[in-house]
Amino acid sequence: MARDIHEVLRSVWGFPTFRPMQEEVVRTVLGGEDILALMPTGGGKSLCFQVPALAMGKLCIVVSPLIALMKDQVERLKRLGVRAKAIASGMAPVEIDNALESAAVGKVDFLYVSPERLGSDLFKARLPRMPVGLIAVDEAHCISQWGFDFRPAYRLIGGLREVHPQVPVLALTASATPEVAADIMERLAFRKPRILRGSFLRPELTYWVNHAEDRLGLLLRIAQRLPGSGIVYLRERRGTVRIAQFLQHHGISAEAYHAGLEIAERDRVQRQWTEGSVRFVAATNAFGMGIDKPDVRCVVHLEPPPDLESYYQEAGRAGRDGNKAYAFLITHHTDGDRLRERLESTYPSLAEVRRVYQAFADQHAIALGSGEFEPYPLDLQQLARRTALPQGTVNNALKALELGGCLALSESARTPSRLMVRASGTDVHHLRTSDPVNGPLLEALLRQYGGLFEEPSIIDEEQLAHTTGRSVVSVRKLLAGLDRNGVVFYRPRSNEPMATLLTPRQDAARLTLDPMALKERKQRSSVRLEAMLDFCRDTSDCRESMLLRYFGEPARERCGRCDRCVAMAKANTVAGPPARWLKDEVPMINAPDRP
Repeated sequence: MARDIHEVLRSVWGFPTFRPMQEEVVRTVLGGEDILALMPTGGGKSLCFQVPALAMGKLCIVVSPLIALMKDQVERLKRLGVRAKAIASGMAPVEIDNALESAAVGKVDFLYVSPERLGSDLFKARLPRMPVGLIAVDEAHCISQWGFDFRPAYRLIGGLREVHPQVPVLALTASATPEVAADIMERLAFRKPRILRGSFLRPELTYWVNHAEDRLGLLLRIAQRLPGSGIVYLRERRGTVRIAQFLQHHGISAEAYHAGLEIAERDRVQRQWTEGSVRFVAATNAFGMGIDKPDVRCVVHLEPPPDLESYYQEAGRAGRDGNKAYAFLITHHTDGDRLRERLESTYPSLAEVRRVYQAFADQHAIALGSGEFEPYPLDLQQLARRTALPQGTVNNALKALELGGCLALSESARTPSRLMVRASGTDVHHLRTSDPVNGPLLEALLRQYGGLFEEPSIIDEEQLAHTTGRSVVSVRKLLAGLDRNGVVFYRPRSNEPMATLLTPRQDAARLTLDPMALKERKQRSSVRLEAMLDFCRDTSDCRESMLLRYFGEPARERCGRCDRCVAMAKANTVAGPPARWLKDEVPMINAPDRP
């Protein structure tokens, strides 16, 4: 018998009530129906599958492409006492096998899976034995060929439905046009179409577009005249450091954040910003996923994103506490040409894709017909040298290979050190008592970490070094030696991006990508880009209304807050009182600085 959903919400999360729309999604799933939930950023999507799964008492398979977010949710659930595991690119076979077997025998409540892993033999062999009660598909727009982040590996979700046809599917996304929503339901073989659409309206958020020659000067006025914390988004890494230094130079606490920073540095920046000791983070879009800071007062885009979906998600990180917040988009007359050029460069030729594929195989000595589901470190600089191609071209060629289903790319998401004991208890006891070098280290491991004989656990080499009186370098060398000798499985932490081959290595000269698929993908990207540029232009239309219509929601009355509404209201004062819908005006960011 299913547990009461409100009791689950209170006992596990401590929440007295659901947010708007959450309970309806939960009850639909418990009724055994498929449903697509369109919930804007910050709407609490994860509880929509976590609560009903715990109420059912059955396994929930969560398909997600965001490795960093997947790991974050698993750790959060574990802290709440919920049994959760994740299977993603970069894991060793012993870790994957252990997690899948635990799921198959009912020892896991939530199994998070990256989409490319659904096609592995290990996963398919265990799937029929898994007591699945719910399939949750996060970032569901990725399954649609019309989606802004289409991923071929998402098509493997159909295999879950074939094995467990009666299990309901909950598809979740923060942004989907009507066309994408219809395609999601078709691809996931919904037994009958059902959409629950949360409003994309954010009444606390003001959208404000500025056309400026001096973007930095405008950014400075925003930072000086608006209180609270903020995010400044740029599309390239090198710009984040320059902007952070610019703000620091003018007395505003700011830090840079991008995927190329060391783990410790990214953790420090995120922690200090979350705690409030740093006001602004200048970041690429690597910053934002999984961040739940409610009191962000502004998000500033110093250039337009490639599409309105990305813009809405990034801007929506402001004002999650329901208080007044601003989304500034600062544009320049050169943006359109530059974004179109960037779009062209993201589609390399087939010859260039083949060169990169061959160089990648040579770099890691991958034999023909081998390497399937093996993760490999990704060194863009070395690939650029091997191919004599610019790094940007190499990166886009790898993305083309990913979209073609040849490999899966993981961002340089934090991967902590993990260890599991592989030797028998008798052998380990012998080493602990007779080996003066490895014995104390094994003793410290078994005392500090539980369950090492059952499954890999996250370990801290610095803590082990302190306990054993050795250096961190020495501890890592000893652990690597124990791994080579089969005593433990040890995977040191990594900050490197990884590429996982999804098919056995092919002959690069015979590698083909569907030309029509590439052409259609490029056309869809171009359409989304032009919609973004239309939003940036001066117009008589309300910015909020434009966004609502794009996502298929009927526009209400003018917002009265955006730059266009304020400009029209001011124009109307010549003939009479301000327009009735003028509700607010952005701080005086366009006013000249006082002497």
